[in-house]
Amino acid sequence: MNRRVNKNTVGALRKKSVHVRPESAFTFTGIRNGRWRIDRALYVEVDVAPDQRQQEANYLRELCEDPANAVCGGIISLDLQRPDAVARWREAGAFHRWVKGVRHVLHVPSQPPGSCLTPVFIHNVNALGDAGLCFEACVRNAELGDVARLARHAPKTNIVLNHMGIVDAVRLAQEADYALRWRQNLHALAACDNVYCKVSGVMIPPEGDIDLVRPAVEAALKTFSRDRVIFASNFPVCDLGTGMAPWIDVMMDITHAFGDAFQTRLFNANAVQLYRLS
Repeated sequence: MNRRVNKNTVGALRKKSVHVRPESAFTFTGIRNGRWRIDRALYVEVDVAPDQRQQEANYLRELCEDPANAVCGGIISLDLQRPDAVARWREAGAFHRWVKGVRHVLHVPSQPPGSCLTPVFIHNVNALGDAGLCFEACVRNAELGDVARLARHAPKTNIVLNHMGIVDAVRLAQEADYALRWRQNLHALAACDNVYCKVSGVMIPPEGDIDLVRPAVEAALKTFSRDRVIFASNFPVCDLGTGMAPWIDVMMDITHAFGDAFQTRLFNANAVQLYRLS
């Protein structure tokens, strides 16, 4: 379902994908427990009504040009099933420098399996790469193989797998077949040099055990190379569970054993490089 958008709605969602880095000496602004601070933020589209996509893109520009705001880039929505959608969008002058990529949501009922594998869709994803933009893949877990095939059809376009493939941590722990398919698909995606994995989207109930998410997170981090994993908050959806700050704390705890250099890449450097955040 498309959502109508206004400044209050978008403003509340502007830090949906917040990138953090471990706190270092003499940068104690906005710290939490002395462990981290919000450094820069990436706005991610909120599935607005089609006739308000340009309004959302304009609002992204406002956020990024506000020096008091942490947002310094964003992902916008575009219908990649329209012929030459990317070319027409650029020719219309709708593109601006704060746009870092495009998401066409694929996990909704209106998008059947295989929607991202039509010739038109593949052409548009290739056009994103030609424009220096990435494609954010938010797809049902059962259809991760479609994303791997898309990546092979568009080798020059960086593709960002959202939410580790929308993995269900409970099913991962309880259903061997589900776990095997997810891990196999993850390996197939990691084998594509142009696919990145965004680590987010595992819901933790307010009174839930945080160790429930550890197997999914550790599997994703160990499957993808250290330069192709990116932390994301999934704010404000994460507020349906424990919230953004506890999720960051959980991720800091899980990744502590990976070392400081790995955490710097996961929480900051990889996102800065991929999205060209300034």
